[in-house]
Amino acid sequence: MRTDEQTPNGKPMAIRYRNPLMVRLLLLLMYALPGRIPVALGQGVDCANVGFEEGTTRGWVLSNGAVEDVNQKVVYQSEVPGTIENEHLITRASDGNDPRITSEAIPMVAPGSNYSIRIGNVTRGGRFDRIKGTFLVTPDNTLFQYRFAVILENPRHEVWQQPEFMIRITTQDGTTIGCSLYNVTSAGTIDGFKSQGDFRFRNWTTGAINLQNYVGQTITVEVTVHGCTERRHVGYAYFDAQCLKAQISPALYCPLVDPKMTLKAPEGFASYVWNTGETTPTIRIDPVQGARYWVKVKPFSSLNETCEFQLNHIVSFERQNEPEPMAVSICEGEGYAVGDSTYRRAGTYLTRIKRGTEVCDSLVKTVLTVRPLARSSQTVTICEGESYTVGSAVYKTAGSYDTRIARPKPLCDSLVTTNLVISTIALSVTPDTLIRPNASAQLRAVVSSPGTYRYTWSPADGLSCPTCAVTTAKPPETTRYTVTVENTDVSCRKTASVNVTIGDCTIHTPSAFTPNHDGNNDVFLILGTDCVAEIKEFVIYNRWGEVIFTKQNFPASNPDYGWNGEYLGTISEGGVYSFRIKVAFMNGKVDERRGTVTLIH
Repeated sequence: MRTDEQTPNGKPMAIRYRNPLMVRLLLLLMYALPGRIPVALGQGVDCANVGFEEGTTRGWVLSNGAVEDVNQKVVYQSEVPGTIENEHLITRASDGNDPRITSEAIPMVAPGSNYSIRIGNVTRGGRFDRIKGTFLVTPDNTLFQYRFAVILENPRHEVWQQPEFMIRITTQDGTTIGCSLYNVTSAGTIDGFKSQGDFRFRNWTTGAINLQNYVGQTITVEVTVHGCTERRHVGYAYFDAQCLKAQISPALYCPLVDPKMTLKAPEGFASYVWNTGETTPTIRIDPVQGARYWVKVKPFSSLNETCEFQLNHIVSFERQNEPEPMAVSICEGEGYAVGDSTYRRAGTYLTRIKRGTEVCDSLVKTVLTVRPLARSSQTVTICEGESYTVGSAVYKTAGSYDTRIARPKPLCDSLVTTNLVISTIALSVTPDTLIRPNASAQLRAVVSSPGTYRYTWSPADGLSCPTCAVTTAKPPETTRYTVTVENTDVSCRKTASVNVTIGDCTIHTPSAFTPNHDGNNDVFLILGTDCVAEIKEFVIYNRWGEVIFTKQNFPASNPDYGWNGEYLGTISEGGVYSFRIKVAFMNGKVDERRGTVTLIH
């Protein structure tokens, strides 16, 4: 017999069968069909697949049935082996996150695992699903660690009608092991849960049960999830597990290089209290042979938060023999590599060579000697424009330079420190001069740099003193005189020249000038013979016709009255500039000239 119920909107709800025998026969027929998850009956689960890492449920017993509330209590009815619909699903890492909860990512596989199992109907209520695993407790699996993530819809029913999740571990006589029961029902708020709309969820959480008192006994792990008893609202969970040994585990400790030893308690407990006072799962200690440490751990539990037990550990480790030292000698500036390390300073070094995570690294003891380089220094003076070579290096500017010069092994290289000095001669000469026939002009060479200097003018023809700094020139024709100045202290030389032009009673203007303050052709000036009375007016224009320089009534051939290239206190840009000159001669004649000059930077 069955009854068809309807939801408030008139759609069919669940089909409730009142004949339990008919239900069992029908479901057993359904379980015989092939499905994604194999059904394992009557066999114990071993630790190899307690966490479904084979991608199957081997060793686990799957069952399902209907859930109702009777006299304000949850009643599991018609439990049959196997699975139907979507109620037991092996999940894989590639399945991603739970599609229903979007406010927080809940992986469908426990972090770090390859497979887990989803328990519960994800589309309707009124159903319960269960997995059971039975295994023998041995000294090597005295800690059962499990992980779960729970998603419960909150229909706002009575507590006994709500979706529920429960974990229980029992002994072989059916007694629930203390602190092993964890169960929650959907409600407005649940400790450790978050909300998304009408759903309450808890992301992956780790729990652990101490089985040290049950060695040699067979225990049963049972995980049950059901939706609401009114058949509409869902409840399901993801589950994973593993077998561990209930012990404090020391990390790999190598006495010669590790100053501390790490002790690690099992994960998955609500709290930790060490005899050192620390409250973390892991502590670091100063290792002493035979020293005793303990930690009290408190499991997660919904019934008794005072459940705790103690794990003990006695420190024990093998001593390492210090390696034989290896003497090594290198030259200054070189490096000596040992494993991943490179040493450059003298000293004794203990180097770890990695060998893996299960054994101590190899140790290499190196006594390093660093031999100094053969050092020398020198001060060298060169003339401006020259260069100096040390080894393969060429230097042209003043400064201090360290040059390393290779020498054959086993000799170390030599290091030459060169202090390079550049000798400069600041030389200026008389500007170009215009004289009339049979007249003379004074030529002057001025050196502002300190030192002892020798002067030589050429050609010597027409000069009163070819070896003087100041001489008088009376050339028969226009002549360019060049002076060579030699610093006799360092044998450096510099030359400059001046043009003496023989002309009529006239004026002369250069075609270009370079106002760079080097003492040579720095000023654009008007040259004139001694028959020029004065320059009445001297005007210079820029390319837009603007007057940028003007002088009146001054003598010719005087640089003090020339244009130094500046306008409003700033050197003008390079280019061609126009000029106008009005000149008065001794005979009373006044002449006006126009032309251009090029300013060169």
